[in-house]
Amino acid sequence: MDTTQVTTGVTTPPLAEPIDKQKVAAAFGRAAHSYEQHNELQRRSGNALLARLPAWADTGLDLGCGSGWFAPELKQRANQLLALDLSPDMLQQATRKADIQPICADMDAMPLPEQSLDWIFANLCLQWSADPAAWLKGWSARLKPGGVLVFSTLLAGSLHELENSWRQLDGHAHINRFVAPETLAHYLAATGRRWQLEQVDEQLGYPQLKGLLLDLKGIGANRVNGDRRPGLMGKQAWQRLNLIYPKNNQGHCVATYRLAYGVIYG
Repeated sequence: MDTTQVTTGVTTPPLAEPIDKQKVAAAFGRAAHSYEQHNELQRRSGNALLARLPAWADTGLDLGCGSGWFAPELKQRANQLLALDLSPDMLQQATRKADIQPICADMDAMPLPEQSLDWIFANLCLQWSADPAAWLKGWSARLKPGGVLVFSTLLAGSLHELENSWRQLDGHAHINRFVAPETLAHYLAATGRRWQLEQVDEQLGYPQLKGLLLDLKGIGANRVNGDRRPGLMGKQAWQRLNLIYPKNNQGHCVATYRLAYGVIYG
């Protein structure tokens, strides 16, 4: 696991790629019942965020809670736990795990008042925002004085093995575009608050490429923005993709995820 510190960049960030929220909601809705069979990355990143979270507070928010995997642990750290997700199917799963106050809403709408939360736990949801800069500024404004927002998100370069393999096959990326580290640092600086940012590379290995693709589909993270190659992949194309994809010494397909762990202080 490679860890590097990220410093504030001076490059003007590009405009974010449009996110189709209906497609996002539908993808995660379909994944609600299979999500926890494929959420190894979310477990790793969420555990890293828990280490950055206060031990106790009055009101906390699990932002983009998904199926509520971390809800039991988070409820032990707050008198009242709010849980927000775009997918009603995901929220239904979450309510079965802990005593939460479910909120079915678009996280970009920020349906909570400013200075109302002691902490916000946002595990791998920022990448689904239509406006990450506004997301960071808006949700940090929901913190009470002394509160903390902890988040993880995917950075540019994630799944580069899969992207490069697809490009060799048909010239299309087939993965979502992720924010560059310097752009994310620019967004954080624009909040006007104290913040920290750390970059970590996580790798997951798969005996077969199909396992990686099933993971992406199973967590609802298959491509939902930008141009997408139409049609289904035929057997011949699938065999070529398997041949193209790089393997490690054990013959496994390795997927690299470049993660950012951020903290914003209220």
